[in-house]
Amino acid sequence: MSTKKDGLIDFSAVHEMLYGEEKFINEFSEAAVQSFSEFQQSYKEHLLARDETNFRKAGHKIKPVAQMLGLDQILEEYEHAKTLLWDDKPDEALKTSVKKIDEICTIVLKELDAKLNQE
Repeated sequence: MSTKKDGLIDFSAVHEMLYGEEKFINEFSEAAVQSFSEFQQSYKEHLLARDETNFRKAGHKIKPVAQMLGLDQILEEYEHAKTLLWDDKPDEALKTSVKKIDEICTIVLKELDAKLNQE
């Protein structure tokens, strides 16, 4: 298995942490698929509803996995979106953030799926 970074995800930390054990890397990847799918939906739902409490819960839940996979762009956009809420920015700004996270998560989910379907 290659551990170099070919896409958004850097699997090297996971590979190192799990001692290269494919079974455990696959289990981690399966859990990450569920986490990012849930985050993608929660981000949209709670940001557009301006529900800061649940929005922050969604962000705090995904943060360790995103950090482990080197997905700084998710964390940066999440932090940016919090400022959009605090500054009471227009709905269009929130929708732009949702679109950005949606695009990133779609790529992340494809990369995780590809990892799970490696021969």
